[in-house]
Amino acid sequence: MTELKVLILDDNNLTARAIANVAEFIGLSAKITSDFQSFLELINDWSPQYLIIDLIMPDMDGVEVLGELGRMQIDAQLIITSGAGQQLLHAAARSAGAHGLNVLGVLPKPFNPKAFRDLINSESINTADNKFGQQLRAENQANTLTVNELEEAINAGEIYLVYQPKVSCISGTLTGLEALARWQHAEKGFISPEKFIPLAEQNDLIDKLTLQVFEQALPFLNYLQEADPSLKIQNRGLLLSVNISAASLKNLDLFKQIEMLCEAHNIKPDQLILELTETAAMDDPVMSLDILTRLRLRGFRLSIDDFGTGFSSMLALVRMPFSEVKVDKTFVMTSADSRESRLVIKAIIELAHSLNMQVAAEGIEDNAALDLLRKMGCDQAQGYFIGRPMLPEAFIDWSKNTSKHIDLQRLKRLHGLGLLDSEPEHRYDRLTKLCTRLFDVEISLISLIDEDRQWIKSSQGFSQRQTERSVAFCNQTIAQEDIFVISDTLNDKHYAENIMVTSAPYIRFYAGCPIRASSGEKLGALCLKHPSPRSFSDRDKQLLKQLTEMVEEEIDYNPLLDEDNLTGLMNREAFERRAQKLLNIFVPYQASITMYYFDVNNYKRISHAHGISAGDEALIHFSRILTEIFTDTELVSRLVDDEFVVLSVCEQSENRLEQLAEAVKNYNANVSPHLNIEYTVGTASSHAMDNIDLQSLYMYADTDLYEHKSD
Repeated sequence: MTELKVLILDDNNLTARAIANVAEFIGLSAKITSDFQSFLELINDWSPQYLIIDLIMPDMDGVEVLGELGRMQIDAQLIITSGAGQQLLHAAARSAGAHGLNVLGVLPKPFNPKAFRDLINSESINTADNKFGQQLRAENQANTLTVNELEEAINAGEIYLVYQPKVSCISGTLTGLEALARWQHAEKGFISPEKFIPLAEQNDLIDKLTLQVFEQALPFLNYLQEADPSLKIQNRGLLLSVNISAASLKNLDLFKQIEMLCEAHNIKPDQLILELTETAAMDDPVMSLDILTRLRLRGFRLSIDDFGTGFSSMLALVRMPFSEVKVDKTFVMTSADSRESRLVIKAIIELAHSLNMQVAAEGIEDNAALDLLRKMGCDQAQGYFIGRPMLPEAFIDWSKNTSKHIDLQRLKRLHGLGLLDSEPEHRYDRLTKLCTRLFDVEISLISLIDEDRQWIKSSQGFSQRQTERSVAFCNQTIAQEDIFVISDTLNDKHYAENIMVTSAPYIRFYAGCPIRASSGEKLGALCLKHPSPRSFSDRDKQLLKQLTEMVEEEIDYNPLLDEDNLTGLMNREAFERRAQKLLNIFVPYQASITMYYFDVNNYKRISHAHGISAGDEALIHFSRILTEIFTDTELVSRLVDDEFVVLSVCEQSENRLEQLAEAVKNYNANVSPHLNIEYTVGTASSHAMDNIDLQSLYMYADTDLYEHKSD
């Protein structure tokens, strides 16, 4: 059994002794020194597997020590400690990595025993006795690796693939996988890619190796999608990421061969993400721009890997036609402790999204990092916490188990919201009515998918409250990360025989957007259906997505916070939040927007003469009349006291106001004269305004109101 040893370089004997005690408690042998020369002698004579170095030393600072260790090519695991602050610690860690050192982590002072145990945990201690020596021997043997051995391995098909999953940061759903080359030598054991990839690049073997990666990966991708129809049926399918060497970038014949492989395996080029390092992209910027543009024109997606680590990253991102940015794992793995890393990640995400690119983050090793990335708006996640690189069989098992877990979490969240088997509600119905009118479709639904069925919370043009989950189009929508569209169901083999297509309502067109809970789980879909084929533009997709966000806001509706206590209408805050969303959606479309501003003129008089309860009764009845008249797509709210407002996304309608006047007249005819309701209304229409915003609508409607009062 190999004894695991830790050597500590620290001039503070108390701290060093505390670290040594913890190390010895978890099974390591520990030695301490405060002298650099003694430190070097112990490294040579004692061969420790772990080194702990204090940055601030009296004779030689820690950065000089790191530089010297780098020159010596020390391969022990390194922990950097200091009381100088997190930013300096992480800067030193990056410096150590740049020197080729194996940085295990940083250890801030004052010393935290748990933090140290987390870095060197008991599980790795218990299993490392033989593995460490084996790894060192394998690395030493790999140093003597020959070109002939590598070429023979490639020709014999000894290079195999493992796959690491990429998931949606929001839902955890599998969105893609990265193919990674591995080599198990018959005599030398495991050969690291860091050893054989550079050897292949230097000896004109990399193109052959890359093609072999695609020859293995594309059939596996196809198998995955055929095994799980929900993956195949996505608009784009699963995405496969493959690293492309800078040495291969000029070989357009290689990419033509990859295209032919895609065609042979029924894989679309836009399901492939070609990952290039920043160095590869910027080595010859003009040539790279030409080639990368041609690859994008052929449909391939392009990702800039390890983004944020080089000086030319920003230029590469802005100039080159990338579709994805991959945040370097150094920032992700230090995000919990480093404010600098968090700022860099946030800046990368915002920049990439502003350029219409997806963002993937690698190196996620715990839920805290994933949660941080989710809150920052990162799109894809990859790392050991999600899934390690796996052989094909293990990847399939992981995918099945993960899908089951996600669906269980989804169902738990759905049942907890109390939406199933509930009565229709106006706040949902107004949105489906709005969808029907805006998209000119016969059917619009807000549907929720439970274990066995589709429960329809709100519908227009469809009378059923539930259907079987197996026939529900929305069942496939919740498997998507984005909008799911079927332009013509009869041309889609998955739906041509669906009972909803072959019999009433004879659906020929479908578009659905997943509805999510605030915690990310997909609950169901806001969907559109029509009995004739349709196209669905990017602008349509954007509108449907925005309306889905309004459905999600209604799911988060809190009566205690959003309702007026007296009338049950929306209060001012809830109204303005929803009104602003409507304006954000419809102003760019130059849709007609009308505000009706009401004042119950005699509320104070009724309250003063007959008591507050009588005045409140008049307001309650007026609010009920408003909701009866403005029933379709309007927001109805009590702003304050005797003031009410309605926001309608439609042409100003005198007919509505006439109906309201008639309804109030009928009410007044059936109550005592002293309880009659008297009101004034002011209107504001977007057609009469240059700048359309909520404050302007208020101002125009209020002005019109007082003009009517003075008449």
